[in-house]
Amino acid sequence: MTSGNTFTGPPGSVDVRLEEDPPLVLVTLAGEVDTDLGPEFERCVDEALAARRPVVVDATDVTFMDSTGLGFLARLASRSGERRITVRGAPEHVRHLVHRARLEEMIDLQTRPGTPA
Repeated sequence: MTSGNTFTGPPGSVDVRLEEDPPLVLVTLAGEVDTDLGPEFERCVDEALAARRPVVVDATDVTFMDSTGLGFLARLASRSGERRITVRGAPEHVRHLVHRARLEEMIDLQTRPGTPA
């Protein structure tokens, strides 16, 4: 886990950062979120939840997400306990997957930061 505000990972990547203002864990997804990222997801879930802070997933730069990415969001949400997960910048295809899987009770969707889906 790293600290800071800038993530410049390659397409098809995931990054976990501790943010201080406001205090939260920012998980940034970019590019194609599919089985190629599977091994990274479990590590990210563990890192994100270990901080015991609210978790925000930035999906602004996600161009594709399959069931692997949806499973990542579901695991993150189900293991977060009382804390809800927020997915911000969720493109239409990500919002569609979350709705189809009926995960709205566990995940708050925002199309843009600060705006509910």
